[in-house]
Amino acid sequence: MQIEIITALLDKEDLPGTPEELAVLGTRIEELMRMNGKQWIIDHRQQLIREWEFIVQRAVIRRDGEQGKPADSSVEGT
Repeated sequence: MQIEIITALLDKEDLPGTPEELAVLGTRIEELMRMNGKQWIIDHRQQLIREWEFIVQRAVIRRDGEQGKPADSSVEGT
């Protein structure tokens, strides 16, 4: 999904994130639209923006494509 469409749906021009992170956001917005519809995105855009800002701030999306754990995480005992 193009960034222009994302910013229009979320009504926010200055979304944080790298181009790679914003591509992940686009994929997620597409998934949410398929499951819930466009109006759901519009109705929940403030929550989606807050969650996205948290994801970018915490670097949840890693550059190497690995998602879901902070860059400095480690598993003890291995």
